[in-house]
Amino acid sequence: MTGNREKKDKRIKSKKNLTVIIILIICLITFAAGYVATTTGLDQKAVEAFRLWFGKGDHTVAPPEEEETQDPEEEEPGEEPGEEPGEEPGEEPLEEPEEEPGSDPGSNNGDPVIYVGQVLIIPAAEGGGQTAAQVIQSGTLSSSTKKIALTFDSGWLFEQTIPLLNVLDDYNVTATFFPRALWVKDNPDLAREIVKRGHTIGNHSLTHPHMKEMSAQQMRHEMQESTRIIQEITGVRPFLFRPPYGEYNQLLLEILAETGYPYSIMWTVDTLDWAAGTTMNIGGNQTYIDVDFIVNRALNNASDRGIILMHIGGAETVQALPRIIEGLRSKGYRLATVDEMLPPPGTGPLTHTVKSGETLFSIARRYGVSVQQIIEINNL
Repeated sequence: MTGNREKKDKRIKSKKNLTVIIILIICLITFAAGYVATTTGLDQKAVEAFRLWFGKGDHTVAPPEEEETQDPEEEEPGEEPGEEPGEEPGEEPLEEPEEEPGSDPGSNNGDPVIYVGQVLIIPAAEGGGQTAAQVIQSGTLSSSTKKIALTFDSGWLFEQTIPLLNVLDDYNVTATFFPRALWVKDNPDLAREIVKRGHTIGNHSLTHPHMKEMSAQQMRHEMQESTRIIQEITGVRPFLFRPPYGEYNQLLLEILAETGYPYSIMWTVDTLDWAAGTTMNIGGNQTYIDVDFIVNRALNNASDRGIILMHIGGAETVQALPRIIEGLRSKGYRLATVDEMLPPPGTGPLTHTVKSGETLFSIARRYGVSVQQIIEINNL
């Protein structure tokens, strides 16, 4: 019996020793795994757990389901507060590119196609007012007879005024004059004589500046003061405006409408009479500007509802004028004033002749109406 008890005790002791050895081996393996985890790229949460178990790092571990989130009000490093992500400091936000000239005018958003030379009716702007002056290069009213207008700008020179008016009287022609307002102030009797003889008087600005380079405030002063001077001296409130140098931008067109000028008058023919007595490069050729050149330029480029540009101060204008009038009449033209070829202000919709590179969108923006309004009124 004693021998059996001893054998049993030895087996129990062996089992206990084996258990201790197994526990030691497990501890060694666990320790080794923990060490590797803390020094390699395992998942961050697993690493933190191992570090906690082996006495390294903080003693808090995020719950497995919790995700790290950025404070919505916190800015990304390197961005200035208040800027949109990806926007460089000081950089203007990108605008939608405008259509390139020459692109298909009707290709945007399925809009109808329009073509160069097409005459579109422009509806009145919302609220009934015109938001921008219409740029006029030729008359817009249809007529059973061919019409053409003679126009005369005046800047500083005045000596040829009466001789020019006398030629117009001799041929029973009424024309359209665009004087600089300070010219009117310096020559009030001549300005009143123009009106007295039945001619239309417009406005050619106050000081003849490059108006595209002016601020809105400067433009308003130019228009308001020039209008006041012309009206006080002649008794006529002009509504036709010819921009100095033929220069204009959208801002000027808007201010013209704001100050009572629905039309910005350009021209179809520049006779270059202002350069008489000089040589110019015309079509690649050095050309002397004389009476013959002025007459031929006017007659060869005449068109129905056309507008011919001349100047009171042109050195050869008075001499060329009789031949121009006779030549135009021989071609079947009736000489008219510009306002005779346009709808009176505020009497109905305007018209616009489509030019190369224009789109329905650009035309609608010019007149302060929508593309859909233009489509509907023209049955496009």
